[in-house]
Amino acid sequence: MPTTDRRLISVVWLHVAFAATGFGTTLLGCLLPALHSVWNLTDSQAGFLFACQFTGASMGALLVREDLFRSLQRGYLVMVAGAVVLGLGTLHGYAAAVVFFFFGIGMGWAMTAINMVGGTVFECPGAALSLLNASWIVGAALSPEIAARWVRHWHPIQIYFVVAVAFAAIALILRHYRASLLGNSIRRMRVSQGATPWLLIAGFSLLAFLYVGVEVSVSGWMMTFVHRLPIVGGLWAALITSCFWLALLCGRLIAHAVLLRVSESRLLLAAMVVACCSVISILLNHSPVAILLSAVCAGLALAPIFPLCASRVLVLTHESPQTKWLFCVAGMGGSVLPWLTGRLSTQTGSLRDGLLVPVAALGIMIVCFLLIARRAQAEAAVLTQQIAPSAPAG
Repeated sequence: MPTTDRRLISVVWLHVAFAATGFGTTLLGCLLPALHSVWNLTDSQAGFLFACQFTGASMGALLVREDLFRSLQRGYLVMVAGAVVLGLGTLHGYAAAVVFFFFGIGMGWAMTAINMVGGTVFECPGAALSLLNASWIVGAALSPEIAARWVRHWHPIQIYFVVAVAFAAIALILRHYRASLLGNSIRRMRVSQGATPWLLIAGFSLLAFLYVGVEVSVSGWMMTFVHRLPIVGGLWAALITSCFWLALLCGRLIAHAVLLRVSESRLLLAAMVVACCSVISILLNHSPVAILLSAVCAGLALAPIFPLCASRVLVLTHESPQTKWLFCVAGMGGSVLPWLTGRLSTQTGSLRDGLLVPVAALGIMIVCFLLIARRAQAEAAVLTQQIAPSAPAG
């Protein structure tokens, strides 16, 4: 097989691998309505499962080392092991939470490695990362419908055994194509040089933390929220959740075209405001059609936020390898906010009240971004004064 064809096939399988992690990441939220009945979970306990999985994902991001493909393989190995244990269907409660934690470690390990492969192997890393993240969303969008069909016939947690088999096959195929994908084209990530604006980096990292928390809270609790509405059936729950992910995918694909006409700052602010209004609309409406339209608007608005925050951090750190900390911090948002959502839902007796957590997070994001923009303008003004030539005397 010609080298170019073999490399193309290897790139395709890299996208399949990332799509698989998208499926695995969102699967827990899609199974929650069934797990609530099978395991007799409260919303607080379900939120704890989210917290375990995404805390593990945050820690897994820090395990990535210079050999990115080895990190990818090890991440998949841990995911396969965790999925096998879950798929046996013999665990529940805290034992299941521990396994979800280790499954999350593998997930974060593999996803961060794939992101870094995309940023170092390809000539246009920005475009490569955008396409990879689009593939991730494709996997996430397939998760609700597949999960809904599975639970009609089999025990919900046993789907993880099928996931384990699929992930093991993907890992073996990637190992076969490793040489043709990597070749000699890896660009070393540069070590940061010069003064680093840590305050701005911290601000964008906070935005990433809150964004991932909002995305996981909305998508993870969506099926349960819609399923509990008295006039809505289970099919609507899967459809609305899938449409949310498809809207997120479309938003990522069209963001580049929008940025040709709108500045990054304006797009970020507009996206946060629209996302906040859309999530509020989801909570206020009872009609499945209105909730569907609100979910689509939320997905479109949320789409550009994380890529823009990540790109800003990469620029501010001069593509330092330590950017893996961004993925760690962002992943912690996926553990904290869904857990808070479940806690508040249990205390108030209403998941609608619990979902005020992502609404509040979006409000904080808007305020935080306005402060970041003001700080950036102040630093730019100081820099302009420093480099401007002195006016002639007289």
